[in-house]
Amino acid sequence: MTPATPIILWALDFDGVVCDSARETGAAAWRAGRRLWPQDWTAPEPPAAVLDGFCELRPRLETGYQAILMLRLLTNGQSPAAVRADFHGLLEQTLAATGRTVPELVKLFGDARDRWIAADPEGWLARHRFYPGVPETLAAALRNPHATVFILTTKQARFTERLLRAAGVDLAAERIFGLETGRKKPEILAELLARPEHAGAECRFVEDRLDALDAAAARPELNRVRLILAPWGYASPDDQARAAANPRMESWPLARFTAALSGGTASAPETP
Repeated sequence: MTPATPIILWALDFDGVVCDSARETGAAAWRAGRRLWPQDWTAPEPPAAVLDGFCELRPRLETGYQAILMLRLLTNGQSPAAVRADFHGLLEQTLAATGRTVPELVKLFGDARDRWIAADPEGWLARHRFYPGVPETLAAALRNPHATVFILTTKQARFTERLLRAAGVDLAAERIFGLETGRKKPEILAELLARPEHAGAECRFVEDRLDALDAAAARPELNRVRLILAPWGYASPDDQARAAANPRMESWPLARFTAALSGGTASAPETP
């Protein structure tokens, strides 16, 4: 009797794994910030140097609303290197100066995106770039009975869904865990692994943020999860070096990821 093909449970980050949204994030954050500082931010788009500085800092971004604060720091004359050196401290100071709470900034950021999409949906989509081959192989994985795909993202789910549909990927809404869940990715991974239908499945968590992989590695109940760094995203060279030195982690080039995702096989291909 031929043994059953194991199920591959894919848990994918979105920004930095599936889609490069750095320039859209900066532009959306600018639109949100114009409602906070209308006298200072009079232009409809961020200055080119500010947007370039934000893209340089994008690897430090953890959640979308932080982009508003990062742009504020850059427009106030802070260099990307200075922001990087004291990222959380400077963001906390800037947040306090706004007089707003984190939930208020999250809503402000989401509302700015909603208004942009309503006014110019094609322009909003055009600010994104999907990594080569990823939408096609993601769609193929959804047709594979031996693969199950989830998206774990700090982006709000409605924007993730819209982008996936635009790329031809029909992922069910219940497979997308967005910012609204208020849950950390390791917690979501543990919940997915505990589902009866995933018993015996091999789980692969693909993420470009080393901190997220570190958090998963620290959870004993996630010991059977393969932790895969996506170096084609926003991972810095230092992140890549640290991942390579960690026996719990793997670093796959994009070609290896797309080959494994489209095939859905239990053993990853040895693509260099």
